[in-house]
Order: sequence, then structure tokens, then C-alpha cells
Amino acid sequence: MTVTTAQPDKGDWRQRWATLTPVGVEVHALIQPLQEGVLADRAAAVAALARLRRGVGKPAGSVQEILQYTVSDAFAGPDAGDEPTPAETAAHVALTLYSLHQQSRNNRMHQRGFGLGRSLRMLHPTEFDTTIPPVLRRFQTLGSSQSLEELVHHLRGAVQLLRPAEIPLDYAALADDLLWWQRRGGASRVRLRWGREFFRTPRPADSADGDAPETREPEPDLD
Repeated sequence: MTVTTAQPDKGDWRQRWATLTPVGVEVHALIQPLQEGVLADRAAAVAALARLRRGVGKPAGSVQEILQYTVSDAFAGPDAGDEPTPAETAAHVALTLYSLHQQSRNNRMHQRGFGLGRSLRMLHPTEFDTTIPPVLRRFQTLGSSQSLEELVHHLRGAVQLLRPAEIPLDYAALADDLLWWQRRGGASRVRLRWGREFFRTPRPADSADGDAPETREPEPDLD
């Protein structure tokens, strides 16, 4: 399996999200069939999503019934110790938050290219005025998180804002962001990426150009 979906086009900031680590690739591969199953109202997929929701806010590896989705060679190699690896934690958070986001939604809530900054800004697509809007405060709170636990708490709140608006999120990219966040200096890198998306996104013309969230169209194949 290849690691990237396409060669990034440096002239288009949105294409930077095309590149995934093996963790993001695996998360995407796990979510895709779940998402298709839920949209087709298949009982197995709906039940799997319900099980994943039981892991929201809980540590990776602590919920036995979701290990089939959150344990993978891509997340932990044969030399992993007794504690969850950073990749397992990232995947656990991404998959469980996706299950919360997709609950009772008829559109794809996982879509490639919808990074966190971009999706949150879509809640407030107009220019900011002198009054700080709630979504900007939410974004600033996310960025100021001092620990992964604090960040995950605020991410859950962000997902609960995106869900009723049916704005998708790229959970494969989110898994990669969470992986980076756990590395030395990685949090600053993730904050910068989210900030670039948030303050450059979106303009009303974007949607007119066909950049609106997808509904039932097939997603690009990672292979």
C-alpha cells in the first residue's frame, strides 16, 4: 500500500492534505468501509459505529470491544511495549471521534481534504469583525491546549459543533496531526497547519467552484 494519495501540488494549499503517514492511511482504510456501511444502513456497520462511540474520551486499548478497529500493525509494531503507542492513541482518538461525528448523519462526515482548521472555519465563512465569534474562541482554545488530554477534550467539543452543521472532517489527517502532536515540537507544527487552514478558509467562491462537502460521491482510492 502506498503512503500518499497523490503528489502534492505546492501551488494549491488544499493539496497538502493529500499526503498521509502510514497511520493516516490505515485510519482512512478503516473508516471507509464503516462509512459506506453506515450510509447503506448495514446493521454491522451501524453496530460497529455504536461500539466505537463507547471509546470516546477513554484511553487507547481500554475498551475491549473496539480493539478490532484500533489495533493494527500500522499503529504498533512487534516491539511495542505494554502502553499504547502514540500511533495507537492517535488512531483511537480519530476513529472514536469519527463515530461520534457520523452518528445519525446521512452524509460522509469523513472526507479527505477537510482539515480541522478548514472545517471549523466553515462554521463561520464570513470575515471576522470586531466581535470575536464563538468558533474563533473555540479554535484558539484548541490551539492553546497544553496536553494531549486537553486537546482531545476540545476536539470532542469541536466535533459536536461540526456534526449538526454536517461539515465533514478529514479523520485520516486528524490521526496524523495527533501523532505529530505527541512528538517533540510537533504541537507547534500542527497549530501552524491548522492556523493556515482556518485563516485562509473558506471564501464563498470556494463552494461555487465545487469545493463544498461531498454527499454520496465515491472517495478517491488510496492505493
